[in-house]
Formats: sequence, C-alpha cells, structure tokens
Amino acid sequence: MTEHEKLMYQVLGRVSAGSAPIVFKGALITKLILDESGYSDVSRQTKDIDANWIGTPPSMDDLVSAINSSLGDLRSQFHAVAFRQYAERTSAGISIIRNGTDDEVMLMDISVKPVIGSRIYHYGEAEIRGVLANEILADKISVLSKRHMFRRAKDIVDVYALAHCVKVHTKEIFDIYKSNPSREVGAFTEFYSLRRDVEHAYNKLAGIDGKPPFDGVYVYLSKFLQPFARREELPKLWNSDILVWEAVPKIIGDAEKPSVIDEIRKAKKDRRDTSSHEHETTKRNRKNDTEL
Repeated sequence: MTEHEKLMYQVLGRVSAGSAPIVFKGALITKLILDESGYSDVSRQTKDIDANWIGTPPSMDDLVSAINSSLGDLRSQFHAVAFRQYAERTSAGISIIRNGTDDEVMLMDISVKPVIGSRIYHYGEAEIRGVLANEILADKISVLSKRHMFRRAKDIVDVYALAHCVKVHTKEIFDIYKSNPSREVGAFTEFYSLRRDVEHAYNKLAGIDGKPPFDGVYVYLSKFLQPFARREELPKLWNSDILVWEAVPKIIGDAEKPSVIDEIRKAKKDRRDTSSHEHETTKRNRKNDTEL
C-alpha cells in the first residue's frame, strides 16, 4: 500500500461519511475486496479514484460543492475543483488540490449513473461505500470482450485476481448486463485470436506486486471467460481450484443436491478417512499382538 493510496482511502472514507450520493468502484474497491478475502498474491497500484453519483444528476457546481462539503477535516488541507463536465458517456473529472498551492494531489472520475447495489467496506476505521464485486467483474469482463481491452489491460489482472476469491455466478453477471443495456459484451475476438497482442499489452503493465507470468493468466482467463464469450446463460458457479464452471446445485426440499465436483471431493475424503482408520486399527492390532 503506497502513501498515495492511503491518502485516497482517507478521502473515500470522508466522502462516504458525508451526504453526497456517491458510491466508489474501480481499483481501490477491488483492493478492499481482495484484502477482505485474504487474497494477497497480486496487488495493483492505482493513482485515481473512480465513483458513481447515484440519483438525480447534479450540476457540476453542486457536484463539486458536495465533494468539498464531504471532505470534512481534510478541507484544511485540500479542496476539489472540476476540470471536465460529465455527459452520457463521459465521467465528470474532479481534481483534489492542495490548499495554498496549485498542486494536484489526486483525480476523481465520477460517472452519473445507477449501480446494481452497494455495501460498506472497511479500511482501518473508515467505512467506505462501494459497488458489489460482481458489478466490478461485469464491467471488466465487458472490457476484455472488446478491442478496448488493449487500452485497459489492467483489467486482465483485476479479473484474474477477483475470480480467485469472489463467488462468481454467471446468472448474476448476465442479469447485470440485462439491467444496463449500455454495458455491451463483445465477442472476445481479440482476446482469443490475438494472443500475442494481449501478451504484449499485459507485459507492459507496471506497478503490479506479484505479477504472475502471462501464460498462466491467459490459460486461467481463457477458461473463465468461456460462458460469457459463448453467451451461455445457464446458471453456473466458477470453481477457481480446478478452473471449471460447475452447474448450480438444484434445490431438493430444504437441501441442495451436491455438484459432481462436491461428490468427487467427498469420495476422496471418505477414502482418506477410511485409509487413516484402517492404518490406526492395524497399529493397535500390532501393539496388542506384541503385548500378548
């Protein structure tokens, strides 16, 4: 965690505690999700803040005023100014400036659009309002499905990391797409047919701690992205341990029918338990024979 990121989390905490209808997203929330899940294999540094304004679209003056009011005790050090007006496909651009200077400390990109849901994440004692994990995944999967991926290769790392620790349900992802038609899903043509170009974009990425070799990442994502590339909307759950999409267990009465993978795992455990029991029994019998 860089000092700059720690400062950004302070800003997120202050704004979340205020009255502005802002929900945060992007890399800072992704990092909190990964930390919360105990996943520390890969960590990507970030310099900017991404968020959504929820509800009635404000004027730019009202948006900036709301952020400044929400900064709380940080207003003695910083203030917000606008540098870009938002539009249908353009986020509002906000600069956080150090008081008494023209130094730009950080940038905020704020889109004026709804989110599927939100929850509170924690950074130290700060409570931060952020989007749900599957909404982040839906956005980044959409990016990987199109040529835009080469300009946002960082999403390759984020999807890879999130898919290791988040419960990914295909139906939930497809429902997010249906609720927001503007979030288009492409054919993944570039990802599957331009492997060398994908590798080149990936290798250029910097600021990633524990960055894994491309080959392993590509194999992993090639399997993970298949139901979205094929538009397979049958409900499935991602099993990150064996890189397989499993059918969602059917409800039988009050119990869930175990998946094939669950049954295989149970059979293996039963065999290990039986073998261990037989081994202990043999040891006891030998001990008894010796004593006799």
